[in-house]
Amino acid sequence: MASASGAIILNLDAGVEIILGGVFPLSNLIGAASAVLTVFLLLKNNRAVQHTNEVIGELVKVTWPTREETTNNSIVVVLVTIVFSGSLAMYDYVWAQVTEKFLFSLS
Repeated sequence: MASASGAIILNLDAGVEIILGGVFPLSNLIGAASAVLTVFLLLKNNRAVQHTNEVIGELVKVTWPTREETTNNSIVVVLVTIVFSGSLAMYDYVWAQVTEKFLFSLS
């Protein structure tokens, strides 16, 4: 089916309309158009621009961690996660054995 703008729209069985020769789904084009419209509307809003400038100013003041600090902290997080997941697995196994022995052996 051809639209008034000359773009080719194909209605697929799944209910998704493909536009511009099958390159973009219609939902992607609607999303992109609404994003562009939102950006233009926000750029005209002085309060939004002022807020964005203040956020950028605050982000400049942030002391970001070095690569070494980030690596060390990531290693700590992974190790602590492994230790806690191992202890939870151990507790789960022990509890399963206790309930199997005492609860299910009574019946």
